[in-house]
Amino acid sequence: MRSASSNWTREADVMDEMIADLPYRSRDEIDAVQERNFAATLDLVFERHPYYRQRFADMGLKRSDIGGLKDISRIPIIAKKDYMAEPEAFRMDCRDLPIEMQVTWDVMHTTGTSTGIPTPFYSTTYDFYNILTTNRRALEIRGVNENDIIANLCPLTVHPYGAYHRTIAAANAMKIPVVSPLPGKPSPYFHWSSGMDEVVATVARTRATILWGVASYTRRVILQAEENGADFSAVRLVFVTGEAVTEEMRDDMTRRLVNMGAKNPLVSVSYAATEMQVGTVECQPGAGYHNPAPDEFYFEVVDPESHKPLPDGQRGMAVMTHLNRRGTVLLRYALGDLTVLSREACPHCHATTDRFVEMPSRADDLVKVKGMLINPALLGKALIADDRVAEYQIVIDRTDPNDRLSMDRLTVRVAANVATGDEFAGEMAELVKAAVGVRPEIDLVDAREIFDTEKSLKSKRLIDLR
Repeated sequence: MRSASSNWTREADVMDEMIADLPYRSRDEIDAVQERNFAATLDLVFERHPYYRQRFADMGLKRSDIGGLKDISRIPIIAKKDYMAEPEAFRMDCRDLPIEMQVTWDVMHTTGTSTGIPTPFYSTTYDFYNILTTNRRALEIRGVNENDIIANLCPLTVHPYGAYHRTIAAANAMKIPVVSPLPGKPSPYFHWSSGMDEVVATVARTRATILWGVASYTRRVILQAEENGADFSAVRLVFVTGEAVTEEMRDDMTRRLVNMGAKNPLVSVSYAATEMQVGTVECQPGAGYHNPAPDEFYFEVVDPESHKPLPDGQRGMAVMTHLNRRGTVLLRYALGDLTVLSREACPHCHATTDRFVEMPSRADDLVKVKGMLINPALLGKALIADDRVAEYQIVIDRTDPNDRLSMDRLTVRVAANVATGDEFAGEMAELVKAAVGVRPEIDLVDAREIFDTEKSLKSKRLIDLR
């Protein structure tokens, strides 16, 4: 118990017995848990959170000003740049709280920073115990059972990332086997990395039923397995994350697995962030991205400009609030993507937890080339639908790199997975023009020039050199 100067007690903070099936409980029960956890988090934040204590003091915002989630809009939205600027300020001060809330269990790191320096995300032992629960729920929503074996296709990295570590945690919570082939070579000091052929062989040898990894890399594993004639007949689920996945890409992976003997394989996409330590997941393709932990996360969709909350069903910017953390704690944190939120029961699995019913996408997905706005996702969708295309990359630069006023140039680098004739480049150029209205130059290259699986966590589809 804390000193008498505080009204915090262990009894007041310890949550009721964990509700394992909360995503399927009544909406009223979910709402009640969220309100309770939000109130407990605010009590701690106003007293113990360096960033928010100062921010709220500067605003003149008092704890009594926020009566519940109905008042959450009084809390300012923060962006990733705010968190990146001073990540230590977002760590809760948990001194003299229960030991589980004080001990730093692990530190993951965010990707996608403009500085190239990953931002640390701290989890206490208390947090990690809850991370196990949230990841188990996510597996259950996705249809995992006790007979499954997970192939963890996420690489080991210099800075710990959630993708590799939380895949293992999820398997542990479900009490099922997981094999990690350790693809890539993150460092000259790491000696146990696997090349693509060894990754494929490991999946086949262990009879893995689930492939789990970054979308573009997982697809490359499937392509290599098909080329090698590997036995992937045991695969029944593919979990992909880290990148947007078109229906064409999903169909492509499904078709190739069927060709290798897999029976009715299902490709399940997730929308995840390091700041969540779990993904919002599909129960079925197109069913939306279910929040597996409504007791841990409160999601909103807001107007990107005014930051005013939008009603369910309207498209806006996704915002997340932590409801039950003791390490890094973020309130009304802008995830940076546009989406649509629903709290209606899922028509497929009947979960009552909230869902993103549209794949979150960046607000700045459109780029201008030669005066025309083009959607790189549509371009990629057209290319990946062609069975001959193994990899692609979009490069935008100027016809004269030394003249900033020279015309834009669109180049599409394409790697084919079959022998192609002279007409292939022309066909690809026409395909792209039909998709986005701009005829590109086509550069035929080896797949490794676009995406070297031993050097990169994920493929880089768009490079703008202007």
